[in-house]
Parts: sequence; structure tokens; C-alpha cells
Amino acid sequence: MAEMYEAYPIWWRGVSAPPPAEWAYTFETFTGEETAGEWALAAAVFIAQTRRRTGAGPTFAELFAHLLPDTGGLPAPFPDGLEPIERHRAIAGFRGHVTIEWRRRGMIGFTKGVMRSLRVGREFREHSRQRQQKLASRIQLSPADLSEMSQVSGIDDSVGSIGGRDSHD
Repeated sequence: MAEMYEAYPIWWRGVSAPPPAEWAYTFETFTGEETAGEWALAAAVFIAQTRRRTGAGPTFAELFAHLLPDTGGLPAPFPDGLEPIERHRAIAGFRGHVTIEWRRRGMIGFTKGVMRSLRVGREFREHSRQRQQKLASRIQLSPADLSEMSQVSGIDDSVGSIGGRDSHD
């Protein structure tokens, strides 16, 4: 029986039944080279929003419930007949290995065994900083640009007509 467990993915070890295809597919989607970055970013955004709102990071259960809202934070239902300890191992293994991959990518961080320790990683912070700089550079206009815009739109000429003053019927 121990040999059979070895054939299962590392995140499903210690569970007697094979992992459902939906679990394997979701794991690949969350950690695969082409899609992991998007999921890691979504996780980091949720973590940042939760920390900003509550002052603490979300739990792993809250994070995965946010990412998989239609299934309560699980990739799919469990196979029939699993013992409670096997369900716990499956959930912990799946979530743990997914978040380890996202941590390797620098998008999130956490302290093992510490409740609500999920936080954004250095890559996410850098990504966020670059995005904010791009937005700021788009918003900032030079004084020459502002003067040119006001002349084209007639802003300087219409200031006196605000509120009905100096209006010409």
C-alpha cells in the first residue's frame, strides 16, 4: 500500500484514494509555468487588500475561498470514503505546495505554522512600485503641457463664467 502512495503527487501523500482529476488540473493551473504568475498575482492582491482592510493577513482557507469561490476553496469535492485526517492532509498538502510555488516566485510570503502570516512578497512589491510609477508618470504633465492644454480648451478664458457670472446669453 505504501508504494501506491508514492505514485500520488506530493501534495496528495497520505491519502488512500487517488487524487481527483480536477484537483490535479487545478494544481497544474495554479503552479504551471504559463499560468502560475497570474494566480500568484491574484493571491498577492487579495493578501494586500486583506492586510490593508484588517491589519492582518488572510488565512490559507480565506485565500483559497477567494480564489475558488464556487467550490468553497477546494478544487473539487473529495473522493468518497476519505477519513477526516485524509481530507485534512489533502487540503493542507494542496494549499501548502501551491503557496510554496508562489513564494518561490516572490509574489507572496508566509511563516510556517503562524496563523494569518500571509503577506505580499518582494516581487509583488516591486511590480506594484513599477505600476505606481507608470501611473504617476502618465498623470504628471509639464507646465508647458498644462499651458498648452489650457489655451486649446479655453480654460483661462472661461474661469470667470463659472457659477453663472459673466455669462453671455
